[in-house]
Amino acid sequence: MVSTFSIPIPNENNAINYKQQSTDLVNMLLITEDQSFFQHHGVDFKEIYRVLSEYVLYKKPIRGASTITQQLIKNTLLTREQTLTRKFNEVIMALLLELSFDKEFILNRYMNTVYLGQSVDGAVYGFANASEFYFNKTVKLLSIEEMATLVALLKGPSYYNPEKHPERLNKRMKLVLSLFYKYKKIVP
Repeated sequence: MVSTFSIPIPNENNAINYKQQSTDLVNMLLITEDQSFFQHHGVDFKEIYRVLSEYVLYKKPIRGASTITQQLIKNTLLTREQTLTRKFNEVIMALLLELSFDKEFILNRYMNTVYLGQSVDGAVYGFANASEFYFNKTVKLLSIEEMATLVALLKGPSYYNPEKHPERLNKRMKLVLSLFYKYKKIVP
């Protein structure tokens, strides 16, 4: 399908294609960030309803309900401001992105653009770059624990910084691993 979307990839020379991504890493990411990725059309309205219901009925704090597609839009094309207008634009753009590209393209673009930390040379974007930066190896050579560490960093690369807060990162990594072993598989 022809599209006018252009989603830039920082450090595009180091980007990898979907087939080069580790299946375990993809599953770990989806289990942690967007379990219904292959079922929704860019926005998970059921999850939004559930979050709002928990807030209204049980006074639970508002938590994220953004899909990977929405996160990709926010991280690459929009500002991080928290306004209804920006959120509305994010939803519309996520729906349009899903009409324009297949799921593998969107997931791969997310995996190559997501912010995972800071090096002395600049920001670390994408799992392939983060794998080299944190573990000095390619994504395909990562252990399950190392993959879980990278997925754990998504929640907050500064908050879970391995040098400054190893105990936080380790706790989050163990949570990611437990979810992975509990649900194991979203993609073949």
